[in-house]
Amino acid sequence: MDSIKDTNFTDSELVELTDLYNAMLTMKDSAEMHKFFVDLCSINELHSFLHRWQIVRRIEQGKSYEEIIREISPAEDQSDKADSESTGRVRGKARSSTKVSSTTISRVKNCYVNPEGGYRTALNRLKEDSEENNNK
Repeated sequence: MDSIKDTNFTDSELVELTDLYNAMLTMKDSAEMHKFFVDLCSINELHSFLHRWQIVRRIEQGKSYEEIIREISPAEDQSDKADSESTGRVRGKARSSTKVSSTTISRVKNCYVNPEGGYRTALNRLKEDSEENNNK
């Protein structure tokens, strides 16, 4: 088991955080992961995760802050209906109607430029998986 080092957490929190990550790693596909995250997070937290990932993908494409804000701006809010249909739960108004801020874009970009960071690892693995699938 890998040991996580992070001064933002106590040793006991790191043990439990590792347990949470290991639970996530047991999910077999994106459908299982979605069910897990719907149970684990609020819809607003999921929207925050989604917005950050959308930002990463657009930074990767070389888009400007203005383009990112415009592209991730909310459309007609169908989130309540879609959430109820996909999970069987009715939730309050989701934050999907909130515009992404330039501060969030800046924070994501600062993490993105770190070659040792999690965003880079995920993007590189997705690229490797895509290349492997194309070579089959």
